[in-house]
Amino acid sequence: MSEVYHELAAFVETFGARPATSERERRAREYLARQLQAHSIRTIEQPFRSIPSLTPPWLTVSLLFLASGVLAFYPAQGASRSVLLACAALFSLMACALYWGLVSGMWDVARLFPKRESANLIGIVPARRTPTRRVVLMAHIDTQRATLLWHPKLVRQFGQSFVVQTVLLALHGLGALGIAYGLLSGGTVLAWARWLMLPGSLLSLWGVFVLLHREWVLDWVQGANDNGSGVAVVLTLLKELAHQPLEEVEVWGVFTGCEEVGVPAGAFAFEREYGAELHDALFLIVDHVGRGEPRYLLKEAMLPRQHAHPEMVRLMQQLAQQHPEWCLMPSAVPPGAYTDALPFLMKGYRAIALWCEEQPGIPPNWHWANDVLENVRPHDLERAKTVVRAILEK
Repeated sequence: MSEVYHELAAFVETFGARPATSERERRAREYLARQLQAHSIRTIEQPFRSIPSLTPPWLTVSLLFLASGVLAFYPAQGASRSVLLACAALFSLMACALYWGLVSGMWDVARLFPKRESANLIGIVPARRTPTRRVVLMAHIDTQRATLLWHPKLVRQFGQSFVVQTVLLALHGLGALGIAYGLLSGGTVLAWARWLMLPGSLLSLWGVFVLLHREWVLDWVQGANDNGSGVAVVLTLLKELAHQPLEEVEVWGVFTGCEEVGVPAGAFAFEREYGAELHDALFLIVDHVGRGEPRYLLKEAMLPRQHAHPEMVRLMQQLAQQHPEWCLMPSAVPPGAYTDALPFLMKGYRAIALWCEEQPGIPPNWHWANDVLENVRPHDLERAKTVVRAILEK
C-alpha cells in the first residue's frame, strides 16, 4: 500500500465520522497539526463559527413553504380568510428569500441560526527560493450525515431533482405574489394563485420528512472518500514538500472545517481572512479522490452555477494530453451541490476542484453509509495524488 493510503487508513480508523463543529472534528484537526509540525511545517489555526448541520435552515425553509400552503387552502370566510391569505403570502416570500440565500450564497442565511466553534488548519511549505507563485491545496475534514436524497437508488437524479424542486418552489413564490396582488388591489384573489402553491407545498412536506428522518434515523458516514481521501492526499504532499520544496512555488495546505453544513463555511472563512493576500494564488480543491477516475470540475454550485477559472481548465487539459494513462477528464458537480471551491469561483480566483467518479457527475458512495475505508481503491487514491503533484510541479 502507498504512503497516501496509509495516511488515509490511520486518519479514518482513528477518528471515524467527523461531524462539523464536533469534538471529533477538533481532534482530527489537532492530529493533522501534529503531523505537520513533526515535519517542521509552519501551521496556523484559523477559528471561525458555523452552524453544525444543514438541517435547521433547510427545515425552516420547508416548514415555511408548507405552512404557507396550509394557510392558503384553509377554509375561512371574510376577514379571517384575508388574514390567512396574507400570512400565506408572507410565509412563502420569506421562504423564497431564505431558499435563494441557501442556494446562491449571496447572503449568509446561517447567521440566523445558532453557531458553534470550528476552525481551519493551514500548513505552509515555503519555496526553495523566492516564490514566484503560490498554490493553495484545500480539503475538508468534516463528514456528512446520511440523507435519503443521497440514497444509492436516488442519487443519480440528484441534479434533476434539485432543478425540479427549484421550479416548484419558484411557482409557490409566484402564487404568493398573486395572492398579495389580489389582496392589495382590493379585488378577488386570483383563482390560480393558490393552485400554483400546491405542488411546492407537497414537495415541502416531503422535505420535512426527509430532514427529520435524517436526524432521527440515519447516522453520520465514516467519510473515507468524502473527504478523508482529500485530507490524506494534501497531508502526504505537504510532508513530501517539507523535505523537497518546489523551486519557486510556495504551497499552502488548508484543511477546512464545516464544508458539509449546506455551505462551505470553512472555505468562506478562509477567503474572508486570507483572500486579499492570496488573490493571485492558484486554488486546487481536493475532494472525493479515493475511488474512480480523476475529473476536474468545470461547473458547480446551486444557483447561479459557478465556472472553473479558464487558466486552471487549460492547465488540466494540458496534463490530460500529456498523461492519457491518468484518464483525467472534465466533469461537473450536479446542480444543487458544491465543493470548497465555491467562494473562490464566486469572486474570480484561479480555482478548480478535482474529484474522482465512476459515473458521470456523481462521486462514489456519496453521503451514504458505504463511504468506508474498504470501498476506497488504493490505486485510484495514489493516481489522484500523482495528478495533484503534477499540477504543483507544472
